[in-house]
Amino acid sequence: MAADRGERSLGLYFFSALQDDAADDAAGYRLLLDAARAADDAGLDFLWLPERHFTPFGGAHPNPSVVAAAVAVATRRIRIRAGSVVLPLHDPLRVAEEWAVVDNLSGGRVEIASAAGWNPRDFVLSPQAYQDRAALADENLRTVRELWAGGEVLRTGPLGERYAVRSYPRPVQAVLPHWVTAAGSPETFEYAGRIGAGVLTGYGAFTTAQLTERIARYRAAFAEHHGGTGRVSVMAHAAIGTSGQQIRSEAEQPLRRYLASYASQQEARSDQRTVDKGLDFAVQRYLRGRSLIGDREEALAVLHSAFAAGADEVACLVDFGVPRRTVLDTVDELAAIRATLR
Repeated sequence: MAADRGERSLGLYFFSALQDDAADDAAGYRLLLDAARAADDAGLDFLWLPERHFTPFGGAHPNPSVVAAAVAVATRRIRIRAGSVVLPLHDPLRVAEEWAVVDNLSGGRVEIASAAGWNPRDFVLSPQAYQDRAALADENLRTVRELWAGGEVLRTGPLGERYAVRSYPRPVQAVLPHWVTAAGSPETFEYAGRIGAGVLTGYGAFTTAQLTERIARYRAAFAEHHGGTGRVSVMAHAAIGTSGQQIRSEAEQPLRRYLASYASQQEARSDQRTVDKGLDFAVQRYLRGRSLIGDREEALAVLHSAFAAGADEVACLVDFGVPRRTVLDTVDELAAIRATLR
């Protein structure tokens, strides 16, 4: 279970979009590790790592546990979170094993958000799982948590024999902190509350009223089934500089390319004029209040809006294509803002 509401928190979210086959993919990992070290030293609270397959959008992250292991040995205190593990694609035994390794490497700093997945192409990894992916995500999360706590699962071997299997290594944390990724459906927020998980969602995709309503549903479900209030992490794009106008100008084209990469994975069949209009609208929406792209005061205003809607913490997506120096400067700005939240 994620911690109940308390101190407001800030952290990082990585979700880089690969631009083309000639891009320097290694540079993205160097940036991630340098930003993670800076965030760790500066007192930010957590770092989310996604899982994506077979698309440039997020394509640097086919397995969050691999990158998390690198982050674990490069940092000392920051919480390391999978955001998310697409559980229907994986055997929960392997998930428990891999993340227990990271928990040991990090000294007990691992947390996992689970997701059911949505893109049929991803399920070439596990075609039989697609139809019942929501139920499988729920079942596999229960299994991962049971294994994490030291339980066994029964499995059939190649000759029909039955084995009681326990996962190793044993993790540092006795209980796995777990989250559910909620992309839009109010029912997913309620589900996260029912099972006692934290909820990871986005800021830019909702109006303030929509976000407030969904978080309220989550809180009500959490209180009904577990008592307490749970915890909500809200993702927002972030690029913070001394001049709001200058940083928006710098971020506009990278943001447009990033959102275009996101749209391309939908494989929609719209004419280019419609696509361009949609991108124009989305870019301006993010640059005018639905992100932390601006100066420090503008970023603080958005943070206060997110907290007022019910968020406990804001996960700042920093690697959407702006220059390396801007990413690292943004980490410094977030650290300064984080100090004021304390």
